[in-house]
Amino acid sequence: MDLKIQEINMLNDAMFKSIIRSEEARPLVNKFLHFLTNIEMEKLEMATFMGGEIPKKNLKEKGKISDVLIKVDNCQLILEINQYDTKDIFDKNASYAFALSTVSTKAGERRKKVILINFDAFNRFKTDEPILKFLLQDKKGHIETELYSSIHILLENIPNTSYNIPKEIETFLDFFKRYESIEELKGKYKRKGEFQGMVKKVEELTSDEEFVLYYDLEEKHKQEKESAYELGVERGLEQGVERGSKQEKIEIAKNLLGKLSIKEISEATGLTEKEIKELS
Repeated sequence: MDLKIQEINMLNDAMFKSIIRSEEARPLVNKFLHFLTNIEMEKLEMATFMGGEIPKKNLKEKGKISDVLIKVDNCQLILEINQYDTKDIFDKNASYAFALSTVSTKAGERRKKVILINFDAFNRFKTDEPILKFLLQDKKGHIETELYSSIHILLENIPNTSYNIPKEIETFLDFFKRYESIEELKGKYKRKGEFQGMVKKVEELTSDEEFVLYYDLEEKHKQEKESAYELGVERGLEQGVERGSKQEKIEIAKNLLGKLSIKEISEATGLTEKEIKELS
């Protein structure tokens, strides 16, 4: 089997997670997070990057997964890539963040601040500003708590010379878009040495057969979601799309058997471990 990604979508969940969490991107990610949050670089360099499974409130609750979770000092950062403007996307992301912020801490330990950072590929706020920051506050601006805040990066407003964003940060954010080929990506960043590691990582991923399966699953899932909402159909069609994609998930799971563990395949496809075992 010879699988390879041709057109590169940096907004794909699998691609976004892999690049943000990679060692190649870490220096630029840290600079971006420092600019955005004012967290000291020394602390960011010691941070732990991981996939973010938000703890469940009870055994019956469906697991919640954020794109990237970063633990740094007394703060936890959640990074989410929002490719399509679905009805409940912001509510869902906020619920993940609140779930994380309410997790009990050890006795005597300070509760950690949670910052939700959204990379939006759309502009629901109808503004030309590239970065929006929100705190829980009343109409007079009194802040209820600084333990939770959310930030929206409006990718379509990047770059924007009207706002005081360092050129390197603008270039980093502009990285996350669609490219017709790896050649287009390489050509765009040919003279930007600090980005060569990220470009090389993307090139490696596009030829990694196991990664391509994850990538393709995300592309199909997102395209189905987008189509459903474009048709203006709510719950009924959304459920139909989920049913229709089940067979595709089964086919991908079959291809992953023998390459990944049952648990990993379950996390990648959304199928239960029992369903996957029945395929073997």
